[in-house]
Amino acid sequence: MPYVLNGNSVALGDAPVVKGGVTYVPWRDVVEALGGSVSWDNAAKEATGTIAQWTCRFSLGDTSADVNGTTVQIAGAAYVEDGTLYVPADLFRAAYGYKVSAAGSDVNIGL
Repeated sequence: MPYVLNGNSVALGDAPVVKGGVTYVPWRDVVEALGGSVSWDNAAKEATGTIAQWTCRFSLGDTSADVNGTTVQIAGAAYVEDGTLYVPADLFRAAYGYKVSAAGSDVNIGL
């Protein structure tokens, strides 16, 4: 199982992807599996995800995100492939304070 979220093995629709040494995960699936919600502004190409009191916004192609008014840096730019928005796994550390580890296609995100 490539995903462990908050200590539980989770099956998500899309596997992690490693590009340029950065592990990317499917945004919507991971946020929702962590109990959050997401939205997408197609005109602005901007994603928003809220988990607990933290709201993260970012645009395709950016290597930074806005978290409750504070800019955070992430390991790579979000991209869309086959209709799925992928983000660097470290976004969950930078935006929501989760501990994140990735080894190949295995990803562990938890508090």
